[in-house]
Amino acid sequence: MDSSEEQRRLAEDVQRSEVKAGHFDAYTLTATIKRLVVDSEEARRRYLAVRKTRKRTARLRRPGWVRRRRKKVPSRLGLGLRRLKLILRRKTLPVAPYVPTLLRDRQPFQHPAKYEGGHLITSWGVEYFVGVWDTAQGRLCIIYPLAWRGGRIGYIVSTARDLADTLKPTVTAVLRSSLERVGGDKFPVVAVDADYPEDTYETDTAHLYELLGHKVPWWPMEMRRPEYMMRWRPDGPSAAYAAIPTTDLDPLCRVVDAESPGSPVPCVLHPLIWRLQKNANDGARWELGEAREEYSEERVIIPVTLDRHQSDEPKDPTTAVAREAWSHILARTDADALACCRAAQHWNSGADFPLGYAITLPSNHGFAVTEWLERLTPSAPTAAALLLVDDVETEVIFRDPLTDTPVIQEPGRDIHTYAPRRLETTGVLAELILDSTVWIRTDDGILHIAPQPGGGQVVTWGYSGGGPGCLMVLIQRMLLNAASDMEVRNDADYDWRSAPSGLQKLVSTSWPNGTVFTRAELEEACARDDPPGVLRYRPRRPRA
Repeated sequence: MDSSEEQRRLAEDVQRSEVKAGHFDAYTLTATIKRLVVDSEEARRRYLAVRKTRKRTARLRRPGWVRRRRKKVPSRLGLGLRRLKLILRRKTLPVAPYVPTLLRDRQPFQHPAKYEGGHLITSWGVEYFVGVWDTAQGRLCIIYPLAWRGGRIGYIVSTARDLADTLKPTVTAVLRSSLERVGGDKFPVVAVDADYPEDTYETDTAHLYELLGHKVPWWPMEMRRPEYMMRWRPDGPSAAYAAIPTTDLDPLCRVVDAESPGSPVPCVLHPLIWRLQKNANDGARWELGEAREEYSEERVIIPVTLDRHQSDEPKDPTTAVAREAWSHILARTDADALACCRAAQHWNSGADFPLGYAITLPSNHGFAVTEWLERLTPSAPTAAALLLVDDVETEVIFRDPLTDTPVIQEPGRDIHTYAPRRLETTGVLAELILDSTVWIRTDDGILHIAPQPGGGQVVTWGYSGGGPGCLMVLIQRMLLNAASDMEVRNDADYDWRSAPSGLQKLVSTSWPNGTVFTRAELEEACARDDPPGVLRYRPRRPRA
């Protein structure tokens, strides 16, 4: 039986079965045909026959004025064929994986690179020195961060993106703040290709050496002075200069130059400048010494030597002169004075500051803090105040008129101020108050923040430890002399075994805020084995 006869018979069978069943709407195939035999040749022949039959039956049951031209919907088989054509049309040979520029195989020195000079750029608030070479693989930019935080991956990607707009490099390599050996005489390098600016990969100085055709320059972090790096040339001599301190010394030098003769300020800043510079020179000397011994001269070159010349160490001033000088500096409101104070904090935590130690009082304070806050007056943004909190508004800066101590009081937030080293008073201790911190009221009615011992220790209470031990020493010294200096340390005073038992129990008890001990009660605690009863503070009537 030929195909035409088979189609005719099949069409007649389908028409007969559908007319018999009353199915005249034959625009869609049955679920069985769709599900089971849609991809077979028999289903295709059957589909064509059914389609022709349904067109005829549709004309018979519908008048011409009712007929609607329906949109031709492709069959699943037609959609499959279209998809197959698209696949065949797009079919290409498999793409070879991308090899980063610095990881490709090449013969060294085949095309020596030409140095095109250096550039200084800033990205993400970090300054970078960029050396540019014209190589056989295109333009190569090597980035040297001029700050310790400039070697992070996010900074590197951002910097490479900025360079793509200006220098248009083919590949950007980054030599970080320090080199660490990864094997042999190779050191790690982070690189970014222009073709994939968001993807970084790691290589080593050996690949840079093969691409450049000469030694890879590297400056230790302490020796990365932009003015000298801009003058560097591959065939030039090594430069000699002093190391860069981690603290900028220019503000300190400007303050010294602006002082009049006889001022105590240069007496404290000259030794500080000398020590900061010597510390930087020592770090660079160690770094350069390690580099000369460890780094391979065949792949890495250090084009700088350390200028070891430094003047003799200045003589330190006396404690009284130093605190007078820092009093002048801390009272200033300019940026250079603040830089001097931060440099002193960085070097020795401001050991010569007359202010004492920074403390924080919680916002949910009690009556003693409230009474103390009532006597504060607005103040200018001095260096002493800005040391407490960075970027503070002027409206929240106050000062204690009795002690000239700055206070930062932001609404709804903690209070920042300084605890004194000693009380400037001629009175005697009348009350000891526990309210967020320890307070001393003298017999003249003045409320003082209790002196702190410093050295990372804070006067507190409620357990058996270092803080309550400091409170024991404070109580015993304040009973003898309210102007005692807590910085004068005697280890025997801090021995719990030598302290009275009543005083030990008093400082190790978790008293609530607002607890007040009179002088008589403190003396009694020092003389007996049990702590005295608690006397609650009763607010005084406001003075007329």
